[in-house]
Amino acid sequence: MIPAICAALLALLIIHPNASAQGGSNYSTVGFGDLRLSTGALYDGMAGTSIAMTSDHGINTVNPALLGMSNVTRLQATYRFAQHFVSARDGQSSQYNGEVDGILAHFSIDTAMGLGVNFGVTPYSSTNYAVERLIGSATDSTRPSGKSSQVGSGGVSSIQLGVSYRLLPMLYAGLSTQVLFGLTSQTDEATTNVYSERVRTLTGYDVRGLLMRGGLYLRPNSSWSLGAFISGGGDASYTVTRSVVGFVGTATFFDTTTTENATTGLPFSFGLGAAFNAGRTTLGADVEIADLSGVTMNVPAWASVGQFMRASIGISHTAAGYAPSFFDKLGYRAGFAYQRQYYTVNGSNVNEIFGSIGVDFPLGNAATVDLAVQGGFRGPSTGLTEYFGRFMASVSIGEIWFRPFARD
Repeated sequence: MIPAICAALLALLIIHPNASAQGGSNYSTVGFGDLRLSTGALYDGMAGTSIAMTSDHGINTVNPALLGMSNVTRLQATYRFAQHFVSARDGQSSQYNGEVDGILAHFSIDTAMGLGVNFGVTPYSSTNYAVERLIGSATDSTRPSGKSSQVGSGGVSSIQLGVSYRLLPMLYAGLSTQVLFGLTSQTDEATTNVYSERVRTLTGYDVRGLLMRGGLYLRPNSSWSLGAFISGGGDASYTVTRSVVGFVGTATFFDTTTTENATTGLPFSFGLGAAFNAGRTTLGADVEIADLSGVTMNVPAWASVGQFMRASIGISHTAAGYAPSFFDKLGYRAGFAYQRQYYTVNGSNVNEIFGSIGVDFPLGNAATVDLAVQGGFRGPSTGLTEYFGRFMASVSIGEIWFRPFARD
């Protein structure tokens, strides 16, 4: 049943009637691209609010101290689809992209000790854009003499390993490592109408790095809880391979390739979260700040990098254990978030505002399908602006692997 549901969701996402071109956010051309702060449709349905938000079936990758909250072993896979409407001075375009958004395994070893372990591969950042501009004539500015197109894809992935432990009756701690790796490809092609001349530049960034993350979770009573995390690491290494090829018609008149090794800073980040629980309903809020001023990879002249900030609120209404009706068997979520991106464009901050809703469907005793939709706006007050919609689908399958035993 679960594979059939996954296949149907993928078909609906791939065959999208309103999409006009493969692409995405043109802002993702800067630095590492778009950072993926959390994974899984459950937390996406709360606009990413997750630092102090526990779940019986979601796998929390933001605060590792929450790994010991689930009482079953789980396998989770997520697919993410995004539709962008991009507006710039040169025109407008509608673009889309889709990708697997992480595969995670969570092992609930001992809930009394808060001992949980997770392992998996998740996206750390994503690059996906497509831009095309006309090149004006030197003698007649109203008559184009060619065009320039830029396309980027890829990103940085993370192999994640995390563990949590109960330090005190009300206090949990967690630690996770993120091994970063990935390849970003960028193509820049300029074509002139005279003699069909083309110059194509292919640039690839191959990244390797390591981040460490520590988290705490405090629940002084059944109503209130607090969470915090801190993350950082040394410099990442990357290799830049750049190939430039010139054509006249179909003939190649030059072809050069260069390779360069360099390092770039990784972000230092921390976050605080709080949650209030009333029965099946939990209201939470997060604040996260990161310093990416040390990033040197892929920062064009018109951009600069610096501080990132995210603030969000989210609400979760979990499904009833013994539901009298169909709708009581479902879980519901909603959220709202503001993000100031870590880059500026021509001196202007890039801000992102979006809302979200989500629902989860139980399948059997411990299997769940989570769905989430986000919609919002990104951009400065002038220049490039984007409206986007995102759809996330997660399938989570769970069962008990570690049986509790009697303690003296």
